[in-house]
Amino acid sequence: MASKRRARADRDAAATRQKLLDAAVDCLVELGVAGTTTLAVQRRAGTSRGALLHHFPTHADLLAASVAELVKRNEQAVAASRAGSSEPGDPLRAAVNALAYAGRQPAYLAELELWAVARTDRPLKQALIAAERAARREIDRVYAELFGKWSDAEAYPVAAALTQNFLRGLAISENLRGSAARREQLLSAWTDAMRMMLEKSPKEATAPAIRG
Repeated sequence: MASKRRARADRDAAATRQKLLDAAVDCLVELGVAGTTTLAVQRRAGTSRGALLHHFPTHADLLAASVAELVKRNEQAVAASRAGSSEPGDPLRAAVNALAYAGRQPAYLAELELWAVARTDRPLKQALIAAERAARREIDRVYAELFGKWSDAEAYPVAAALTQNFLRGLAISENLRGSAARREQLLSAWTDAMRMMLEKSPKEATAPAIRG
């Protein structure tokens, strides 16, 4: 009987924690970091102050824990884009498009906002470093699935890292001024650049630069 009560208590605690995380992510998406106060999250989740502090003792802990949920939503956006892809003949472009689509979604932009705010918020920065380290495994898995054909290429680690940074920059710039035609041009150019990196032969990839 005691074990059943303990199991029920554990399930209730997990459900409360998930409810708080869902509320925090919704606040981040709708209100931004500034509006995602512990009180706002508590009210949206419909929980007590004590329950929130039990699971997330500090505001930074709450925001950092939201990263995993944001990453999960970003992965769902990638999957949705892949399911509706209109370029089945070019898997590399389809993969880049899927990531770019996810980069335009509110969850991705909310994650970038967390990074930006952490620049001047040391407790948040420290909490985010740990959270992003854990989320990195999921991000790497998504990339490996998207670029599976090329994941064994010598240039893949660099190409994947550059793609992540390119898409972050694109997401930030498009948040201020977006242009579908410009985005298409940039994504096409980046896909071509990736193709050159990933499809080089080992000899080409390691050949020394020719000096003029």
